Amino acid sequence: AARHGLEGTRWTELMTEVKPGDEIVDGKKRLSIFYPTDLDFLLRNMRRRTVVLTGGFTDCCVLNAAFDAANRDYRVLVCRDLVRGFSTEMEDAALRIVSLHLGLVVDSADLLGAWAGQGMASTKGSGSSS
Repeated sequence: AARHGLEGTRWTELMTEVKPGDEIVDGKKRLSIFYPTDLDFLLRNMRRRTVVLTGGFTDCCVLNAAFDAANRDYRVLVCRDLVRGFSTEMEDAALRIVSLHLGLVVDSADLLGAWAGQGMASTKGSGSSS
């Protein structure tokens, strides 16, 4: 596996500012957020059907997560303005694969606006991950 996807490397360190109890945080161990973690178990128990993917290495880790989420029957959304690939060409290719085969590529402002317009009830059935 690529070094950037391995547990314990600086690339898997999560930098976040959330209050304790606000979010469930489980460290990423490999190239996909689903392997080997309890994310699928947690999302299903929370009755979430959608994952919103953000983060680095669009053409590797985000794409792996998108495939894993789609294979687990989640609705996949990738925020194009909140991901980065190894290069512009690789990022564009990964986003094209997502939009053609796995889910939707959206802008984060549009997604937040849609959720705000639907109220807090819209978050039922949605989950976030990176």
